[in-house]
Amino acid sequence: MNNLQESPGRRNTITPFILSGGKSRRMGTNKSFVRLGDKPLIEIVVEKTAVAFAARPVIITNHPGDYAYLGCDMIGDIVKDKGPLGGIHSGLIHSPTPYIFVFACDMPFIEKNFIYYMMNRLTQEDILIPHNGESVEPLHAIYSRNCLPAIEEHLHEDHRCVQSFFKDVNVAYVSQSEMTELKLSDFYFLNLNTLEDLAKAESYFKRSN
Repeated sequence: MNNLQESPGRRNTITPFILSGGKSRRMGTNKSFVRLGDKPLIEIVVEKTAVAFAARPVIITNHPGDYAYLGCDMIGDIVKDKGPLGGIHSGLIHSPTPYIFVFACDMPFIEKNFIYYMMNRLTQEDILIPHNGESVEPLHAIYSRNCLPAIEEHLHEDHRCVQSFFKDVNVAYVSQSEMTELKLSDFYFLNLNTLEDLAKAESYFKRSN
């Protein structure tokens, strides 16, 4: 099977969730609604995930009124003020499927081919996550419900780093060599935390469109 094509049945086992962005302190405004081209980032990510999953993603937000116009289901954090780890926890609790695919609202250059690759690559691990040789991408990763006990223990101990619980579960990595072979754009994992990041994204967006 070509791993860049969707695997039959995967849509029945994985639900897409988008983390809406939190307080966006470094950007100075809610980065969900920062515009790239003629669209807010959240709209770009919603559209791309909807294409990949043939269904609109669930948005994790504590301000549902801001996102209602997108027509997506929404959930809030169950454990408040714990950052992305709290959002992943809430997604796993609410998910109708045994796995969730977590996306960040500020990564506008994701593409369905790599999303399919990751879904097809998944076997029995608790987490499947890209690793570029230096760091991992916890907000472009697949998580199993099996992660919940470890996540809840770390939330109870006020550990907010997503990777804090990885040592307690079974993690598999999509390697740098795999991503190189797939010819992923250097900007694929660019997340827009600052105005400088936005400027890079705008430059790349203009060159690629």
